[in-house]
Amino acid sequence: MNHFAIHLFLLAEEMPLQKLDGATKAKIKAALAALIILGFAMALLTWLGARITRRYMHGTSYHKPTPRPATSDWTPQPLKPGEKFDEEP
Repeated sequence: MNHFAIHLFLLAEEMPLQKLDGATKAKIKAALAALIILGFAMALLTWLGARITRRYMHGTSYHKPTPRPATSDWTPQPLKPGEKFDEEP
């Protein structure tokens, strides 16, 4: 038999969990199960938060500010070189 397997077999006889009564064993196992469930819940919430953040960053139109209006015939345009005002002769 392997030395490691013998060590594990001897360790199983000395485990403190085996010496406890049934109610205490149940409490310890419930606490370990709760830690595992909370760990999965934290990972799930982290993933969900990252997904929401990514969707916000790449964004849809309602997350972005309203764009400025483009130039039109009603807005004053800058003069190009050589042009004159309409009032000038």
